[in-house]
Amino acid sequence: MIKLTELNKIYRTDEIETIALENVNLEVQKGEFLSIMGPSGCGKSTLLNIMGLLDAPTSGKIEINGIQTINMKDKELAQFRNQKLGFVFQSFHLINSLNVIDNVELPLLYRKVSSSERKKRAQEVLEKVGLSHRMRHFPTQLSGGQCQRVAIARAIIGNPDIILADEPTGNLDSKMGAEVMDILHKLNKEDGRTIVMVTHDERQAKQTARTVRFFDGRQIQ
Repeated sequence: MIKLTELNKIYRTDEIETIALENVNLEVQKGEFLSIMGPSGCGKSTLLNIMGLLDAPTSGKIEINGIQTINMKDKELAQFRNQKLGFVFQSFHLINSLNVIDNVELPLLYRKVSSSERKKRAQEVLEKVGLSHRMRHFPTQLSGGQCQRVAIARAIIGNPDIILADEPTGNLDSKMGAEVMDILHKLNKEDGRTIVMVTHDERQAKQTARTVRFFDGRQIQ
């Protein structure tokens, strides 16, 4: 589903060169739930951003669902992301001026889906994450766990093959974090979605099928 080959990411300024990722070779199988662990600054989020086509590597190859993405133009990348990938971030990235259902609908606006179909799909995914009763509320009226469930609903409304989650429980208490993890496991086991999750939580990593560890930009396990 995802194949990274000899991937490198280097940040350069006039005075310094920082190696964020070095010679990463990684494959994620279809339907796998993979966790990525390592200390702060080891390159985990950079790796996830490259997997999600939000950032480009300095060198190396990225193959997603059998498609080489390196030479895609910005418009092609945006369309590919919208159709194939769903994103869940630590800080939710919800728009406070929009209510829950409008936040969830956003990815479908770029697909020119009709208003009635957007509403129908948004209601379906909100029911899946247990928030259909909150669809007219605004993010500021929700708890952190509820905001993250809205973010998950938004991530899956376009029926993506892959969900990329960057510290999805990082801003939540243990109870809310467990609820979010339960939803991710259901999406993986019941819907067959491939999930790659960056986490600092060893307990959550042990719940996934495989854990890959990074240190100083290198894959060590």
